[in-house]
Amino acid sequence: KQWYQRRVAITAGDFRRDYRDEQGNFKQEILKNELGGYLPKLLTDDAIRIIKDQKNKDKPMFMYFSLPNVHSPNQSPKGYISKYCPDGIEGYDRKQLAGNLGGLEESMKNLTDALKETGEWDNTILVFISDNGGAPVGLMSYAGHSNYPLRAGKTTLFEGGVRTPAFIAGPYVRHLAGSEANGMFHVSDWMPTLTSLIKKKTGRTFRLKNEIDGVDNSEMVFNGGTTKRKEMLLQINKGNEVLRMDKYKLIVGNAGEYDGYLNHQGRPEIKIQYDEPMDFLGKVKCSIGLCGGFGDYIIDPTDGAKVRLFDLEVDPSETYNIAGKHPDIVARIRARIDELRVIVRKPQDNSQIPEAHHKKSGGIWKPWRNTQSINIDYNILTKTEL
Repeated sequence: KQWYQRRVAITAGDFRRDYRDEQGNFKQEILKNELGGYLPKLLTDDAIRIIKDQKNKDKPMFMYFSLPNVHSPNQSPKGYISKYCPDGIEGYDRKQLAGNLGGLEESMKNLTDALKETGEWDNTILVFISDNGGAPVGLMSYAGHSNYPLRAGKTTLFEGGVRTPAFIAGPYVRHLAGSEANGMFHVSDWMPTLTSLIKKKTGRTFRLKNEIDGVDNSEMVFNGGTTKRKEMLLQINKGNEVLRMDKYKLIVGNAGEYDGYLNHQGRPEIKIQYDEPMDFLGKVKCSIGLCGGFGDYIIDPTDGAKVRLFDLEVDPSETYNIAGKHPDIVARIRARIDELRVIVRKPQDNSQIPEAHHKKSGGIWKPWRNTQSINIDYNILTKTEL
């Protein structure tokens, strides 16, 4: 197989396929005839085509396949809703989500069927991951998402926003079928974890020029062992800081624009727990249901920062802030954050770049800066066709 780098992307007026041909030349194609179709199916068909078109099957292939089913806009074909939405799901948003999830499962089945048909499945590792939790509030709140029993969701620093499920499938993990691994794992761990398996199976590897953030967690993933990761940095800019060390997670500053355990229809309500206040005013507030009305954070007396500390081993829903009872743990984790701040790269500049505007390239959103020459096969759509 060739080492193709392909993706199909859709943005404002842009439906594009980027790839490298068999000579390694970068190509870009604007797709016109496929507009109006169901995007997940178009992506799946393209992925299957790439799998079946591989001419040299002795060479390895890496495919990054990203489906948009659970992202906005929440649009599911009617046939998917009637086929995949079981009885008991109520509400327009949840029905749309059920149809989209059914479409996602259909895409994964078709993809794995293609790998089996070409004889590639027995030499394939399938990793299924997500980039963040669902968004029950905000721009995509209409998508029917729920992260219950985790707290809050996307764009927040609570577990509902940063913890996601994942699974791995294929012959190399068949002996672990049905088992669960709950050890700490960061998305950056996938590269060293997968290359560790490749080295074990083929004897081939590569040497890194610099240190990386990822940890080789192959023992946990492929052998059912324990995690090698001891800490996980989740945020260190914009005045907010989050670091998990072993079972403890510390949030410094603002955790997000919304909070709570949302969209839990039919399931027990989860409430944030508060210590009994000692002052008179606090007791009065609690007596009328306003206990913790200003949030469950406490103030760190060393600098006035808002802090929350959770023991995720016993409290994965982050219901009880134990920072006030463990100032030593708060100090230890904050000291580690100070160490990490020295080596962390500054946030990227998100200001507008005029050269990148689609008007500079005939109405097509495309890479605006590249160190190599790019040959683009333009099939530009007219405004009426858009």
